[in-house]
Amino acid sequence: MSTDLTEALEDYLEAVYDIIDDKGGVRVKDIAERLHVKNSSVTAALRNLREAGFVNYEPYGVISLTESGFDEARRLSETHQVFRQFFVKILGVDKEAANETACRLEHTMVPEVMARFLQFMKFISTNQAIDEHWEEKFKQFCKTNDVSPGNLASPADYMNNKTRAS
Repeated sequence: MSTDLTEALEDYLEAVYDIIDDKGGVRVKDIAERLHVKNSSVTAALRNLREAGFVNYEPYGVISLTESGFDEARRLSETHQVFRQFFVKILGVDKEAANETACRLEHTMVPEVMARFLQFMKFISTNQAIDEHWEEKFKQFCKTNDVSPGNLASPADYMNNKTRAS
């Protein structure tokens, strides 16, 4: 997280960005509906975001992002999208769980790890050396190598040759 914003305020900032992107403008009511909160909660968050220099907001006025607000909101939104795509497209996780997990990770990923993760995503999506059937092979591997909350091996077991299929 590159700002001093709380996770909740980052969620509000990202919601403003996403709604502006979807609709071209944003109202308190839109943010409340998106985040499933009361209008009064949105108003308090917008005041905090205004004080932090991320939004232009006056009660009953137009809500917009400042330049720094736009940059931070875009970073949060894009990070969320990359994680969500990874969980859905690479790992085959259902969309709801992927979205919830992406939302949590976007707030905690340090920039160095995020940069490497983005490199990995680019590599996976563009590398011609990867077998064209890797996705199907991975799905089959998951079926035959059950790892679930009730069946977890030591993390070290995943990183050595003992657990690899013969």
